Amino acid sequence: MPTAKQLTLETVDFSNSEELDVFLEQIMSNGILRVREESARLEALGLMDSDGNLLAAELPSDMREGSERDFGG
Repeated sequence: MPTAKQLTLETVDFSNSEELDVFLEQIMSNGILRVREESARLEALGLMDSDGNLLAAELPSDMREGSERDFGG
C-alpha cells in the first residue's frame, strides 16, 4: 500500500499492517536523513571527521574537573 502522504501517530491505522509498515519506513527514512544532515553539519564545523570520529577531545572549560560551575545535578 504505497502512499505519498506522510503518516503521523494521529493518522496511521495501527490495525493495518501494510500502513504500519509504510509508517515505520517513513520514520526510518526521516531519521537517516536527519543523522546525515547533522553529521554533515558537525563535519563542516570541524568537530567530526568523515568516519564519524570526534575531533574535539577537550572538554569545555565549564565541564572540566575543578570548575566552579553548578549544574544542579
